[in-house]
Amino acid sequence: MRDRTLVILLTGFLPLGYAMLSARTETPRDHSAQTAEKSLADLAGGMPPDFNQEVARVVADLDRIETDTLREISQTSLDRQGQIRTLGKLLLFDKHLSVNQNEACSFCHTPETGFTGPIQSLNLSTVSYPGSVRKRFSQRKPQSYMYATFAPVLHYNDLQGDFVGGNFWDMRASGYRLQNPSAEQAQGPPTNPVEMGLPDSACLTYRLSQAPYRKVSSSGVLLSHPWTW
Repeated sequence: MRDRTLVILLTGFLPLGYAMLSARTETPRDHSAQTAEKSLADLAGGMPPDFNQEVARVVADLDRIETDTLREISQTSLDRQGQIRTLGKLLLFDKHLSVNQNEACSFCHTPETGFTGPIQSLNLSTVSYPGSVRKRFSQRKPQSYMYATFAPVLHYNDLQGDFVGGNFWDMRASGYRLQNPSAEQAQGPPTNPVEMGLPDSACLTYRLSQAPYRKVSSSGVLLSHPWTW
């Protein structure tokens, strides 16, 4: 009778003890996850709590890359291909091409994240990113630049049974007009009100005409013309 009572007690208390131990070890992780979910659920149209800090970090990184590249071209003689590559880099990291001079193309397309959005608080919440006017958000997650220049002109592939090519998520930069989807895609963000926000292409031309990279060096070798982009 005594042994039977002991077995019953052990049978009841062992699962209870295991459950209590499991709850104790998992509470911090579960609590952290619940806190994060609650924090995102309570945004109610506001910005994530880490947004301003992350934006400041990203902008500082982009400024550093732009400054380093400008320093390089003032000290280096570049051939024509080198000029074109450097021009592309300077354009992508130039925040002065936005209406408030605070957002470069690379704000939504950084190298360390595969040329897509680098702000974790947004990736966990809104998914889409704000433009130069920080309260205006785009409609979709920033698409990766990776291999974008290899995209062909939009066309129907009979073997695949689907459309292939173009840029943007919906392939609307088809490439028909310029025979290059990436060249057509690049014309969109500067004058898009929820992205870089310039009112028209004339403003973009003026900003480019004032850019410090319009010449490679004091030798006067032309690097950038307002209509190059």
